[in-house]
Amino acid sequence: MKLVRIIILYGMLGLSLMLFWNAFLRNPCRDVVQYDIGIFDERFNMSREDFIHQIQLAESSWEDAAEQEFFEYVPGSDFKVNLIWSDEQERLYKGNDLEQTLGTQQGSIESLQNRYQSAVNRYERSKKEYEQKLAQYEDDVTYWNSQGGAPEEEYQALQDDAVSLENKAGEVKTLLAQVNRIAEENNQKVERYNDNVAVYNNLFATGHEFDAGNTDRTEINVYSYDGIDELHTLLVHEFGHVLGLDHVNDPASVMYYLLNEQNQKGVLTDTDIAALQSVCNLSS
Repeated sequence: MKLVRIIILYGMLGLSLMLFWNAFLRNPCRDVVQYDIGIFDERFNMSREDFIHQIQLAESSWEDAAEQEFFEYVPGSDFKVNLIWSDEQERLYKGNDLEQTLGTQQGSIESLQNRYQSAVNRYERSKKEYEQKLAQYEDDVTYWNSQGGAPEEEYQALQDDAVSLENKAGEVKTLLAQVNRIAEENNQKVERYNDNVAVYNNLFATGHEFDAGNTDRTEINVYSYDGIDELHTLLVHEFGHVLGLDHVNDPASVMYYLLNEQNQKGVLTDTDIAALQSVCNLSS
């Protein structure tokens, strides 16, 4: 099941930014930006070391393209990269947990339905055998009654058949009870599954926009991501804003304002690189 969400990659590059680092804004690529980790929420299930590694991978995307160092991790630096827990991340985690639960429940239901079909097959075979034997028994009884009675040997055989039929009827009844029991168990599991589907749909059925991260050029805030690829794209995007890049119109570009299937791997496009060259006065 696919999580439906629209992620706005805000840069906050409005006129208010003129209040921050005027000298840096005049030439954003001249100096190396030293950064440190600020707020770090462990509920993201990522170690601090892994977060730093992801940040360094993101910064290297721009540095490799320009063959120039733009950023450096230096503990104690004023510029902070923050990992801040959000309601959206809580929603994502709940959704991921529900996906796992639904997968487990679906597997259990499929297994139970296989058991149900096997039980139905056993019941139908036994019921058919019983009906055939019962029909034969009734034919035999009718025949001997028409003859005025059965000889002792045939009479005893009919008595044995009656006992066998009674046992077979008990077997059929037991198998039917088993079928009904499995059917009831299956219905309960399906009901619980449907309840969880309803909860999941309530979380994700309607796409919505939200701010996954932002920067004001004095810090980068990461609020939510669904997997490493998404985190990488978000960090590359925000580092682009720190360099002074604005949003571009190419949906496949990292600097496009929305995360989508075309840019979710965080790979710079020619459009991204052209924007970098323009802002940083780099030769093409």
